[in-house]
Amino acid sequence: MMELQKRKLKRTVTLVSILMKYGFEEILVRSNIKSLLSSDNDVSGVPATGDIPLQLSVYERIRMALEELGPTYVKFGQAFSSREDLLPKEMVTELQKLQDNVVPEPLDVNTFIQSDLGIDIDHFFEHIESVPFASASISQVYKATLKDGSAVILKIKRSGIREVVASDMLIMKDVAKLLVSYSVVFRKVNLVEVLEAFEKSIFHELSFLNELSNIEQFSRNFKGNKDIYLIKTYPELSNDNILCMEYVDGIKITDKQALIESGLKPAEIASRGLDLYLTQVLDHGFFHADPHPGNLLVLPTGQIAFIDFGTMGSMMPKDKELLEDFISYFIAQDAKKLIVVIKKMAIRFNIPDEIKLERDIHDFFNLLEGSSLDQMDIKEVLSKFSSILNENEILMPEHLYLLVRGIVLIEGIGRALVPDLNIIESLKPYILKIALARLSPEYLKKHGLKFLRTIAEALKTVPDDLVSIVSKLNNGELKVVQEIRELPVLKQRIVQGFNRTVLAIVLCGLWISSALLVLADKPPKWIEIPVLAWIGFTLSMILMLILLISYIFEKKTGKKL
Repeated sequence: MMELQKRKLKRTVTLVSILMKYGFEEILVRSNIKSLLSSDNDVSGVPATGDIPLQLSVYERIRMALEELGPTYVKFGQAFSSREDLLPKEMVTELQKLQDNVVPEPLDVNTFIQSDLGIDIDHFFEHIESVPFASASISQVYKATLKDGSAVILKIKRSGIREVVASDMLIMKDVAKLLVSYSVVFRKVNLVEVLEAFEKSIFHELSFLNELSNIEQFSRNFKGNKDIYLIKTYPELSNDNILCMEYVDGIKITDKQALIESGLKPAEIASRGLDLYLTQVLDHGFFHADPHPGNLLVLPTGQIAFIDFGTMGSMMPKDKELLEDFISYFIAQDAKKLIVVIKKMAIRFNIPDEIKLERDIHDFFNLLEGSSLDQMDIKEVLSKFSSILNENEILMPEHLYLLVRGIVLIEGIGRALVPDLNIIESLKPYILKIALARLSPEYLKKHGLKFLRTIAEALKTVPDDLVSIVSKLNNGELKVVQEIRELPVLKQRIVQGFNRTVLAIVLCGLWISSALLVLADKPPKWIEIPVLAWIGFTLSMILMLILLISYIFEKKTGKKL
């Protein structure tokens, strides 16, 4: 723990230096990060914006600072690169430019593999290239050839990367708590929970055994599907630091010209890619969380290969059913049922006015109705809907945010190949498939048995519960406590109503008595009407005026006069 705190302190010095370099001294002052440093860690000599062009926007400087801060911050920025519902468009544009390419670290790859795997590499490999052909913040990738002639790649984790990420996460969590305590905005976007989900995701990505397991599960799910190319892995040549898998040489899915030159039809590739992704989500409940163009390759056969399985979205059967309900009600534009499903899906929510939420969703549907389907931008649609959720502090589970990012990326790929692609129209056949599946005997049998099991489990405890209740009744131990919501308010209104009723009866009595005195025609009189009758009428008018004033005052202010 002490070692981790030391690394955290060193990373804090680096963070302060880079923020000052890019002109964010005000953030340092407000966040009080400098107070974490000892006098030995002086960063006063770091230039503020001396080497940074003054014409750069604040968003460009944020992007450059994130890139210089390293892998944790780059990946955190990338995670927000599709969140236009939370961030200004200019910042989202810059975050989408974040590059995960870094200078390779020196490595004797043969010695490292032999030592880390505990093997004689000459028994397994014909050749391993000494220079990586790709280098990212978490790993660098080498091409190699096995003894049987198979082309493979070796993904090797950077040394010390886990420790760097761990210390970065400690700092980021400290800053997040500070921001949340000072700003309602950060509290509403659930910054602490978002950071926790990100931490879980990045540590999963740091584990190559986890990625190996993801590839194997993905392959099992698509076994027998001829539209997808499944990558072969080599578990015997893999561990938590090294991942060995088949090398796939294909066309980048958005390279339209190369696809045409290979005799492939872009429209068919777009449709196939979308179908494969929807199958992952709606059929398997296990989907690729980062399907950007670089992670989808097209083979000469037209098959699509997904690569890089470090981060995957995973849903339990209940999550998948709720997602199916959400999509069905969304397309049917049933706002009331959609809100019910959202509440079931949400980790937590704080809806101040449900009627307003329903009205906002209806307005959102009307906006969709007025838009041309072929010009509809799914990213904008999802962003506007997310804004409605954020206004009501609705925190959804992590897999839904991964799914939103995935759909935005897939739709972008589809539109690069087919400009008038409409993903919402593509969902409709799946909705029909879901509806038919839920009417199938298998589905009804499965859920019927589940319902009966729930009842059976509940009935098991009923006899014991009844015996306990009867025993408490016999011993006089059973107490019934009834709570009525807003009872004080109800009591106050009853008392007010009773007082007004009594006052109204008195008023009527006075009025009738005064009328009888007029008929009695007894002196003394004033303007031919008995004085006692005048007194009665006057008191009646005063009481009537009091009743009227109190009623108007309560209606306008909600308070008792």
